[in-house]
Amino acid sequence: MRRALLLSALLLGACASNPKTSSPELIKPGVIESVTPIELDDSSSGGGTAGSVAGQVGGIYSGSVLGVILGSVVGGTVGSQASIATKPGVELWVKLDEDGSSVYVMQALGKDSFKVGDPVRLHIKNGERKVEMLSEAQK
Repeated sequence: MRRALLLSALLLGACASNPKTSSPELIKPGVIESVTPIELDDSSSGGGTAGSVAGQVGGIYSGSVLGVILGSVVGGTVGSQASIATKPGVELWVKLDEDGSSVYVMQALGKDSFKVGDPVRLHIKNGERKVEMLSEAQK
């Protein structure tokens, strides 16, 4: 009986799994309407995780369940605050050539230096947007 249940669960799990498919990339030409330098969040969860684990270990050695809980919360909070970091980015408004609508994009600062009026391409794939300058040959 256990074997039949296990086999059924495995078969149902295999049927239910949905392989992640990527959507096709859309490329839309446009023109830069606005450029604003910003700071993007570049933090990781590593500090929070390390702080949480340290708090749990401290609570375990003190022999208190409340110590484990409080240590996890306080350690995770302090660790998260310690790991906050930023990286330079840019906030762009792009006016699309095809319909004149404007699209908002935030992205990390890369090799491109955007100016108002620059012709660009907007890449959209899996819900993510990225703007890139057109090369001289593409203009």
